[in-house]
Amino acid sequence: MSGTSLLIDYHNMSFRCFFTKEIGITTPAPDFQLWKYMMINSIYGALYKIDNVREVILAIDDSQPWRKVYFPRYKESRKKRREDTDIDWQILYNILEKYALEMKEKLPFKVLKVSRAEADDVIAILSMEVIDRDKVIISNDEDFQQLCSGKTKLYNPSKKEYIECEDTEGFIVKKSLLGQPKDDIFNIKTPSDWGLTPDTEGKRKPGYGVAALEKTMKFGWQEWLKENKLEENFKRNRILIDFRMIPKPIRGNIAKAYKDYNLASPENIYKFFKENGFRSFLEDFTKVENKLMELY
Repeated sequence: MSGTSLLIDYHNMSFRCFFTKEIGITTPAPDFQLWKYMMINSIYGALYKIDNVREVILAIDDSQPWRKVYFPRYKESRKKRREDTDIDWQILYNILEKYALEMKEKLPFKVLKVSRAEADDVIAILSMEVIDRDKVIISNDEDFQQLCSGKTKLYNPSKKEYIECEDTEGFIVKKSLLGQPKDDIFNIKTPSDWGLTPDTEGKRKPGYGVAALEKTMKFGWQEWLKENKLEENFKRNRILIDFRMIPKPIRGNIAKAYKDYNLASPENIYKFFKENGFRSFLEDFTKVENKLMELY
């Protein structure tokens, strides 16, 4: 397959745009129309920044990911963090879902949401197992570093640079030892029931940071796990972090969703920009249409 596949973490891009100053997400009347414009403008701009794009894939999180089933405490603190803000999250998620559907129905983007899969899973499986051409992933989520290869590049839009990872296995091992606080994946020394038992409730998790990691790697991480009887904790974390551990049924469903996808009719492209009143696109619509037609 010639050309390049552009894989975009939809929620990651959405929240980067939502939390820009211009949107006013914490105000009584956020400018959601501006958010919609920023989203499409970012995607359209990428078609010029990246050479020979032949398809755009928007990967969307399912609300009930398999990781939550495997490890119920996965991302458990996010609800509390949302409640501590002045943002109406339900309105936000409704807008996210509605706009994704609008792009799916009117634009030549493959908008993929697969039951029990997160956007990470969709991008990972398509990158590793399905798409046999050059790929560029757009996300500031460092988890995607494990996908870096000769055919797969990772672009961080926040840093405005490509991120490289020469040792993907080492990246996964280190992440599995350190854990990922943003996703409530505990560090290697923290039992899965920490904070739920009488002797750990309300107590800080055992410490394990970069300095401890360096000592573990120098000692030999596999031997260190055995010596400290932490192999089960490592297994827990690796299943949650390593994209190669995505369950086989999920992998199959992602591949099927991609292969069975039917792009929206080209006749709907103009409707999308007209209905949204995106003047800058309408003023030079022939150029816009020609660029988007390259995706068919």
